[in-house]
Amino acid sequence: MTRSIWMGPWDLEHRDAAQVLDELQDIGLNAASLAMSYHGGRMLLPRHRSRLVYELHPGAVYFEPEGSRYARLRPAVSPLATATAKFLRAAARRNFPVSAWTVLCHNDHLGMLHPECCIENALGDRYSYALCPSHPDVQHYILALCADVVSVPGVAGLDVEALSFMGYEHQSLHDKRGVTLDREQISMLSLCFCEHCRAAMGTGAEAMRQRIRSAIQTGETADWSIVLNARHSVLRKLLARLRETTITAPINLRMSTDAYFHGGKTALTIADAAPFVDAATLTFFGSTLESMERQLADIPPSNLPLHGGIVFHNADCISERDVRKRLALLDATHFSGTSFYSYSMASQQ
Repeated sequence: MTRSIWMGPWDLEHRDAAQVLDELQDIGLNAASLAMSYHGGRMLLPRHRSRLVYELHPGAVYFEPEGSRYARLRPAVSPLATATAKFLRAAARRNFPVSAWTVLCHNDHLGMLHPECCIENALGDRYSYALCPSHPDVQHYILALCADVVSVPGVAGLDVEALSFMGYEHQSLHDKRGVTLDREQISMLSLCFCEHCRAAMGTGAEAMRQRIRSAIQTGETADWSIVLNARHSVLRKLLARLRETTITAPINLRMSTDAYFHGGKTALTIADAAPFVDAATLTFFGSTLESMERQLADIPPSNLPLHGGIVFHNADCISERDVRKRLALLDATHFSGTSFYSYSMASQQ
């Protein structure tokens, strides 16, 4: 049974790599997923050695990239790349597997530099934090980044996040709205109609865009299965190319089985993803125990190894008992591993 924890390079700042590994193993963990490519944000870090409130780079990689792999979209490099390299070397010496937590289409930095590569809603607005996976330049960046990451010494595999169409609701921006949006309107505002997504939809794309524009403004509903079908096709083809690009590295895909999902997880069925990945992680962040139990019951058995991701601290868990209850739910299923979110945000307790 895999017991892994999500970590950031900021967790390693001013700390000895061997001591961090000692701590992880002492509390029963046997793997880690370390952010090697991450989006912007502001984090409250109770155990950081010098800062409590930590503002991240708006989108950077935490290793030394091979520049020749990239084209128009080129990653920014964080100074914390040196801390990552030290940790990977220390983990390799004790055979402690560390996967590269690799965030792909959620990138505030590149989105601001290249707005034409971002999600474009039905009204023509761009979302600067959301690179569109239909765009050829974004696809080149995704494949180059993943190939680059798996070549880093000490990386045991890929933990892929945000191979996805990021939507309207996003917490990095200072969001203000004077109206209440229902779930349908938020979903429609999350659909991309950039030229590459329209090409994937085919001849009905422009008529679909007009129907969505009208539905957003009137509060009506619309059948947008044509958009979902195009998205699923793009993601399956991109996963197939990713598998070819990183053929020697295990891929663990962060995913949602909800076809309408529009966040940092790949919205495909497990059956669709299974031919291209070695494992999938389904997360239960913000779920009550009852909700988590219902979601687990709806997941069909699969030959693909599944991991469950849980928040093991506030606000989901306020006691050891809360953590144990979530672990018991996962251990009673066909899941083969648990991933804990996140080292950065947990208190010492």
